Amino acid sequence: MANALIGYTGFVGGNLLRQATFEGLFNSKNVEELAGKSYDILVCSGAPAEKWKANQEPETDRKSLGRLMDALGRVRARKVVLISTVDVYSVPRDVDEDSPIIPQPANAYGRHRHELEEFVRARFDALVVRLPGLFGEGLKKNVIYDFLHDNRVEAIHSEGVFQFYGLENLWKDVKTALDAGLQVVNFSTQPTRVADIARECFGRDFDNRPHNAPASYDMRSRHAHLFGGRDGYLYSKPQVLERIRAFVHAKRKEA
Repeated sequence: MANALIGYTGFVGGNLLRQATFEGLFNSKNVEELAGKSYDILVCSGAPAEKWKANQEPETDRKSLGRLMDALGRVRARKVVLISTVDVYSVPRDVDEDSPIIPQPANAYGRHRHELEEFVRARFDALVVRLPGLFGEGLKKNVIYDFLHDNRVEAIHSEGVFQFYGLENLWKDVKTALDAGLQVVNFSTQPTRVADIARECFGRDFDNRPHNAPASYDMRSRHAHLFGGRDGYLYSKPQVLERIRAFVHAKRKEA
């Protein structure tokens, strides 16, 4: 039976398409064509990724996800892999797959994506994959992008702590999770300070504190050992920095 990918033209979906074969390809332009079809594995990375826009226009975001859920309600699949986000956690620190998720009115982006998780898990035999910050082919935003393109770096807080996952590993790690029979998994990486990324990956000393509330992420996974990780992280800080360095080097060669 064939596999299908929703969101193949997006950042995450585009990377998945480079790593695996999908006979059915869908995005917002043709998602209604899912109706009546059957697949072996259906991967859904079709939820809009613009967090700021979802929080600014929550009803528009809800309608967009409602359209996606309507399409999912008309398709059959042996297994559905839903690509979700760390932002389903209202406070993304010291949390893992067993942590309760308490929706927050101010976080429409996370609240709506948790609703999508619940819909998919109720309807399908599903694997929910929660991703942290990302880098990879097609990157268009975040501090790695900003340093690469010298884009408003004066607004970046050097003491921010983020988790970054390299998308080149995504399908490999998804297959590991599927083989283990997981239902929910956090693709967590060891938190890394922005100043360390600037120094280790861009060769620049960066000390900038434009405000007093730097971001701080620390999502963990109870399943890290299945991926060769430890202490709740699939990948360590040295591994993350090494992969960011390789990504930056490749992008600079293209320029």
